[in-house]
Amino acid sequence: MDRRRITAEDVAATEALAGWTVDGELLRAELRLPSFAVAGRLVAAVAELADAHDHHPDLSLAYPGVVTVELTSHDVGHLTPRDLDLATEIAARAAAMGAEPAS
Repeated sequence: MDRRRITAEDVAATEALAGWTVDGELLRAELRLPSFAVAGRLVAAVAELADAHDHHPDLSLAYPGVVTVELTSHDVGHLTPRDLDLATEIAARAAAMGAEPAS
């Protein structure tokens, strides 16, 4: 497993993660979906991706359809390539469902 530290600069250089931010050791996105129901489907899709990667983000779902995703590699205490990989997949799935940055 690659335990290399990922920086805010690495995230900024990843075009697919436009709108994602690094806050300390968290990679974070707030995504606004077209409806609460669509946002719920995104949460379910992220849960499936997380299980497939055996890497699980913190998720929240709020009205009117905002999903917050926070990733970090808890086992090493910082962001790693697996956070970047999972975030990229989440971003692609979110975009396909009509997500836009919430802020």
